[in-house]
Amino acid sequence: MKNIFNSGFYNNKTLNKIGFKEIGKNVKISKSCLIIGIKNITLGHNIRIDAFTSIIADRGYLKLGNNIHIGGHGHLLCSGGIIIEDNCTFSQGVRIYSQTDDYSGKKPTGLFVKNKNSNYIKGKIIIGSKSIVGSGSIILPNVTLSKNSSIGSLSLVNKSILTPGTYSGIPVKRNYEK
Repeated sequence: MKNIFNSGFYNNKTLNKIGFKEIGKNVKISKSCLIIGIKNITLGHNIRIDAFTSIIADRGYLKLGNNIHIGGHGHLLCSGGIIIEDNCTFSQGVRIYSQTDDYSGKKPTGLFVKNKNSNYIKGKIIIGSKSIVGSGSIILPNVTLSKNSSIGSLSLVNKSILTPGTYSGIPVKRNYEK
């Protein structure tokens, strides 16, 4: 009997037909992903996006380089633009928000606030090559991660990391070896 619980992956044969801005070779996207704004998404070669990941790019854009794995249950909100360079890995449940509500307390927030667009913080996110982001981590707008960055699980990246190394915590801080 066929495994009824394995929804499988779309491959290039199918993906090439649905309207991505650009798509490389050997791209696999789980059939259970939610993707909005396909025309704003560029995918390099050797990409795998696992189950239940949401990519929202109806405004903004997503550009994935080559050799990238995005683990299951991730979320990429691309309104401010997200660029992920080559050879990056994202564990399960990573959230990348290039737009968020303004949590400073200076502006009203919430679903029913009028003129809510002025109450967002929005900005491009760049993840440098050969970076890895651990499970459950969150990356906020206007952040650049240096190449060779390692972000520990359950971390909050709310500022740019310009030096390669290992970082973790809420907010994220550099870990130094003893």
